[in-house]
Amino acid sequence: SRTSIVPCRIRVVAAEVWRIVQARDIKHFERVTEFLDVTYTLVPRLVTPIKHMKIMFASSLIL
Repeated sequence: SRTSIVPCRIRVVAAEVWRIVQARDIKHFERVTEFLDVTYTLVPRLVTPIKHMKIMFASSLIL
């Protein structure tokens, strides 16, 4: 069904983002910030606003 496809895609993207973070692949780090931003927009209670700001600020320093 279509609803089971979405969680699978999220897992795939999350795995890709985690690989980028682990490898410290600065060339693709923009994908990490995009994923964090979209995830925060879709599920705002997953991370507190302050924590999200700190993560986004820290990742912007890497770029």
